[in-house]
Parts: sequence; structure tokens; C-alpha cells
Amino acid sequence: MKVILGTLTSYLLKLHDQHGVSIVGHVKRGLPSPTVPAFTNISSLLVSAITITVELLAYGLGNIFSSFFQCYPSSGSLSRSMVQGESGGKTSLIGGFSSVILAAVILVLAPLLESLPMPCLAGIIIVNLKRLLLKVTDFTYYYRISMLEAILWFITFLTVVLSDVDMGVYVGIATSFLMNTIRTQR
Repeated sequence: MKVILGTLTSYLLKLHDQHGVSIVGHVKRGLPSPTVPAFTNISSLLVSAITITVELLAYGLGNIFSSFFQCYPSSGSLSRSMVQGESGGKTSLIGGFSSVILAAVILVLAPLLESLPMPCLAGIIIVNLKRLLLKVTDFTYYYRISMLEAILWFITFLTVVLSDVDMGVYVGIATSFLMNTIRTQR
């Protein structure tokens, strides 16, 4: 509903032309034509392909393993996973369902999305990430449990904010390992 109202408002009031509101712009209708890839770069891509394959295998195994602990199924993007979870998606089938809807939109409704304001898309993501953004209050919870747990949370949180999620996970795991090693040495 927000997308429809945002697009209509943007189109009717000419927000992009008169007020400089950024919009999605031209959306190609349909799927790209299949082409034969260039094989000139295959040697430089081989190492990356193997790395990606291992990463995707780990990603899939992580989703399977996490299903035993009632975790959110991951869809490869934190914001997308949160939007899908907040929309009621409980299984990994929601990713396939989203893909079918996206394909239908690209094939049929693409020209209608050209006036969609980017702030409208950002608003949808922010509203759905609200619960995630409010996790900042978890620090006091961890502080009540243990000062070390609070420090671990804070270090991981800062790394995610200042770097990225992957680095935050790595630093969090390393810090947790270090703290557990220190605890067991006492």
C-alpha cells in the first residue's frame, strides 16, 4: 500500500522534477536475454568461484541447522530477512515466494515503478528494522548477566556499526573465544 501511495503521490505531484526527490527511475521490463559469458577471465574467477561455492554451502547448512532452533530463515540480506520475518514469513519458502512476486513485478509492472520515491523504499526498510534497531537496549540486559557479556556485546555492536556485519561476526566470535579462554584459565 505504501509503495502504491508513494508512487502515485510522486507521479501526480511531480516530486522528482519539481522538488528533486530521488526516484527509482527507469526499470527495464522483462528479464535479460541469455548470453554466453566471456571465458577470457576464467582463470582469475576460478578462485573466487570456489570461495563462493564454499560460502553458499555453509550458508545453506547454516539455514538447515538453524531451523532446529526456531531461527529466522536467512535470505542473504539482513534487511530483506527482517522484512520477510516482519511480514509473517516463517520458513525459507518465503524467499521463493518473494522471488516469484518480484519476477511478476519486473515482467508486468516495471514501468509503473519508475516514479517510486527512494525515501518510500527506505521507510519500508526502516519500519521493518525497528525491532532490530531497538536491540541497543540489550546492553543493559547483558550487563545484568555479566560485565564480560556486556563488553562482548558492545565490541561486536561497535564493529558492526563501524565496519560491517561480517566483520562484526568475526570480531564477536574472536572476542567470545578469547573471553572463554580467559575464563577457563582462572
